[in-house]
Parts: sequence; structure tokens; C-alpha cells
Amino acid sequence: MEQEKDILDEFISNAKESIANGYYDRNPPIISNEVKKKSLVEKLKNDFVLICEIKHASPAGEYEHTGIDARKTAIDFQINGADAISVVVVQKRFNGDLANISQAREAGLPIVFKDFIFTKKQIECAKRLGADVILLVVKVAKRTGSNMSELIDYAHSLGLEVLLECYDAEEFAIARKTNADILGINNRDLRTLKVNLARTQEILQNFPQVNKPVISESGIVSAEDVKRVRTAGASGVLVGTAIWKAVDLGEKIRELRFGGQ
Repeated sequence: MEQEKDILDEFISNAKESIANGYYDRNPPIISNEVKKKSLVEKLKNDFVLICEIKHASPAGEYEHTGIDARKTAIDFQINGADAISVVVVQKRFNGDLANISQAREAGLPIVFKDFIFTKKQIECAKRLGADVILLVVKVAKRTGSNMSELIDYAHSLGLEVLLECYDAEEFAIARKTNADILGINNRDLRTLKVNLARTQEILQNFPQVNKPVISESGIVSAEDVKRVRTAGASGVLVGTAIWKAVDLGEKIRELRFGGQ
């Protein structure tokens, strides 16, 4: 039987190519250090959080949109009940654009810089564009041999919060011992892109005492799904594909918001 292709290797290779071609050195609008950051951690202290994602295309081929207005979309997210916005800046397969970060900021919500990050250059770019949070992935750090704790500390030194993503119980055990501000559980296997929504529950039932907020990511398509992961112990959800496949973006966000109440 032919072994499935490990897609994460492709993602990492594409990120290395973007670094080499100067993608992160481009100069979109620079945000002043005096601009007040929006804290996702503070929002998580008060309520269950819905993070909506600006993602131009699904790498699994579920959809692809052209001409997304990131500013308008971010404001639509905010109006319909989003608590924060994740912006995918990955070029290949996701069609991401760094300029979407500063555009999305206009909604006034915390902005998550979502990428396959394993270098300080990428973190510096997130800071320069005005992101509030960066996503780090345990499996990416392992694959690239990067020092995860060093990257977390560097992000903190720049005033950025860190969402550290895991896929299984072993990675979660590692992540909860780091200085990351928020833990993420990705229900989508980055190696195959297959989704298993039960993964959040399976991991959290092994860790009854978690001293950091947990975000359940991927595979959430309905209010019932939101309720399911909230009952399992998640403090919030990150949703992209379900929003972009919906007939009415606003209606879908309101539905997901209801599931978190």
C-alpha cells in the first residue's frame, strides 16, 4: 500500500522558499510601537472566544476565493460577533498576503499572525505589521529543529502573545510546560489534512488541570461542534473553512457565536 504524502513537509519547504525570496522583508505599512496591542489573553479571561479566520483558500481544496477584501471582512467578523481574527499569510496553497494583517487591524480586534513560523524573521514581520499574537506549531518546531522556547521568548520580547498549537497528547504535554500564553489543539492533521473533531476531547480528558486557555482549531462547522469542544474544556475555537463555505458569512458566525454561549 502506497504511503500517504506528508503535506507538512511541503508547507515547511514553501515557508523556507518565502524566507529566501524576501517575502517577510517586504515593507507594507509599519505599525508604530506606540499603537496599543489588543490582548487575546485578556479576552480569554472573560468569556469563551470565537476566532474567525481570513483564509483565501483551503489547502485541502475545500474552497478558493479571489478578491477578498480583508478590511471589510474583518469588520464583518467584528459586527457579527467574532472576538479575534486569525489571518493566514501563507502564500502557496493558502493564497495569503502579508498586507491583510494591517487591513484586518481596522476592525479593532486581536490579530493572530498565522503562518508556519520557525525563524525570528517571521516573528519580526508579525510585529512590524501590527499583529498581536503569533501561531507557533510544535510539530513545525520539531521538523525544522528550531528552538521553540527561544521563539516564544523572542515573541514576548517584542510584545507579542503566543498561541502554541499541538496535535496529540505528547505534544500537548510539551506545550503546557512552555511559556506560551495560549495552547491550541488542531483537529486537522497537518501531515494528511484529515480532520477528527474528537481530538480536542481525547487530549483534554488526559489533562484535567490545564493552567492555560485552550483553543480548539479546525473541523468546527456548527454551534453543536462549538458546544462539544467547550464541554470538553476548550476556552475558544478558531474557525475558517466553515465560514468561507457558508452561503451567508455573517449568519454562520452568529450561529457559531451562539454555540459558545
